[in-house]
Amino acid sequence: MENTWKLHHVGIPVRDLDKSLEDYQALDMATFQPEFLIDSSKIAEYLVYGKTPDPIVKTRGVMGQLGPLGVELLQPVEGETVHKELLESTGEGIGHVAYTVDDLEEETAKLVEQGFPVILSIKHADQTTRGAVYLDTRSKFSNIIIELIQAN
Repeated sequence: MENTWKLHHVGIPVRDLDKSLEDYQALDMATFQPEFLIDSSKIAEYLVYGKTPDPIVKTRGVMGQLGPLGVELLQPVEGETVHKELLESTGEGIGHVAYTVDDLEEETAKLVEQGFPVILSIKHADQTTRGAVYLDTRSKFSNIIIELIQAN
């Protein structure tokens, strides 16, 4: 079986996105793209543990590069989200490792079959299938969640 997973980034939940950016930039350690906002009410399908979140989820984020490593800093702002759960349970630090895959649905099915449930599922309006999923691999992978992203 060929593994087509490609490392995309590590996701880091943070309590204060502005301070975290200042810390990275003060050390001249990373470059970042413009800030984005994840707003579950503006995503065609945003499921947390299989359900539409109520209230909505809002998360501030930035993507960046730390040497050869992609990093995503995520600050939960509103609602119950996986990133907020991670901050409350383990604090700041790497929360997920994201990979692009050639066939998101196939790779997700393999992991679900092995006992790793989907805890976050995202499908944008312009997509016919999901674009990204988070799988709960914390019990086997040192409290790290795996994110799979459909490769273009």
